[in-house]
Amino acid sequence: MAKKLLPVVTTNNPLVVQHNALVNAGFTMSALEMRFFLAMLSRISREDTTLPVCRITVKEICPDSSSATVYADVREMVTRMLSRILLLEILGPNGERVKQPDIQGFPLMGKAMYLKKEGVVEAVFNDHLRPYLLELTSNFTKAQLSQLLKIKRPTSHRIYWLLREYLAFGKRTVGVNELRHILGFTDEYVDRFDHFKARVLEPAQKELSQTDLPFTYELLKEGRVVDSIRFLFAPGGVQPMELPPAEVEQWAQALLEVGVAAKSLEVVREKLAAGEYEEGYVHFVLATVRTQVQGGKVKKEAGAIYKALTDGYLLPAYLKTKLAPATKPTKPAKSGQTALLFTKSGVSVEGERRRLLSGLEDARGTLAFVRTSEVYNEQTRPEAIASTQATIADLEQQLARIGS
Repeated sequence: MAKKLLPVVTTNNPLVVQHNALVNAGFTMSALEMRFFLAMLSRISREDTTLPVCRITVKEICPDSSSATVYADVREMVTRMLSRILLLEILGPNGERVKQPDIQGFPLMGKAMYLKKEGVVEAVFNDHLRPYLLELTSNFTKAQLSQLLKIKRPTSHRIYWLLREYLAFGKRTVGVNELRHILGFTDEYVDRFDHFKARVLEPAQKELSQTDLPFTYELLKEGRVVDSIRFLFAPGGVQPMELPPAEVEQWAQALLEVGVAAKSLEVVREKLAAGEYEEGYVHFVLATVRTQVQGGKVKKEAGAIYKALTDGYLLPAYLKTKLAPATKPTKPAKSGQTALLFTKSGVSVEGERRRLLSGLEDARGTLAFVRTSEVYNEQTRPEAIASTQATIADLEQQLARIGS
C-alpha cells in the first residue's frame, strides 16, 4: 500500500497558533533558526489534521539573501535544527496541561533538507508535536504574523509569546530561574542578573514596544536577590485597528464578563487542567447561577459562580444533564428576562456567539494582512482575498442566525 503523501505548503497563514505547553517549552534558537521556526509555524492552518511539509525560500528567512555566506548559513541552520530538542510538558488525555507534568525531550524536526539549486528548505515538524500544533481547541495562544515579524531577537520572540498567553490578565509573574529555563539558558546569567536585564529584558522591552504588546516590568526580590519578574501590559493588548484582539478561552472571557476577578481564573484553570471538571461545567454554572439571579435567589452573581467552580457543588446536577435525554424547547422568556439557550452540541448560544465573533475578528485581521503583505503577489493576492472574504461572509451569516 502506497504511503500517503503529506501536503506541501508554500504560503504563510496570517495567524500563528501554538499550544501553551509549547509556548512554555525550554529551548534556545539563533535568530535565523527562530525565523525559520516562525515560517514553519505560519504554514500550519487551523484546519490541518496532518503536519504539512513546509517549503520555505531562503529569501523569506534571510533578510540579506545576497550575502556571500547566506547559503552556507542556511545549510548550517538546517543541520542545527535537525538536532534541536524541545523540553515539553506531557499533556493530559484531552490535550490539556496537567499539574506537576512529566517533562520529555522531543526532537523538533521530523525531517529537513536544503535544496540549494532551488534556494529552498523543505521541512516537516516531528510527528510527536502534533498535539501541540494541530486541531487546538483550548490551552493555546495565537498571534498575528505581522506582529511577530517585527521582532528580531529570539529571546524577545519567546517573551512575546509568554505575555501573549496571559493577555486577558494584563500581567504575568515569572521566576527568574523559570524564565532562564524557558529561554534555554543553562549556565548563563546564573549570578549576573544585571547582565540578564541588559541583554534580555531591556532589548525585549524595546522590541515589543513596536508591537501590539508593549510592556513594563517590576523586579521582585527575596532579600537582596531578584527572584521573579512581574510583566505588566494592557489587558487585551494594544491592538492596531486592522488587527483582531487575541483570543481568550471562551470560559475565561465569560467569567470575566460577569465580574469574576482575573486573578481567580487561575484557580479554575488549574481545576480544568487537573481534570476535576470540563469546560462544559463552567458554562453550566454560568447558566444556572444566572437563572438563580433572575429568580432573586442569588444577589452576588460573580461570587456564587466562583464558589460553584471552586467547591464543585453543582457537578452532580451537571453530570445529570449529560446523561439525560434531550429536553423540549424552553418557553420564551418573560419580559425583562434572558432566555438560557444552548446549541445542539450543548454549548451555550452566548459561548457560540463569542466563538464566532473571535473567528470573525481573526478573519478581518487576516484580510488586512493579505491586502498589504509582501508574502502575496498579483497572482496569489486576489484568490486569498476572495477566500478570506467568503470566510467573513459565512461567519457573519452564522452570527445572524443565532443573533449577534
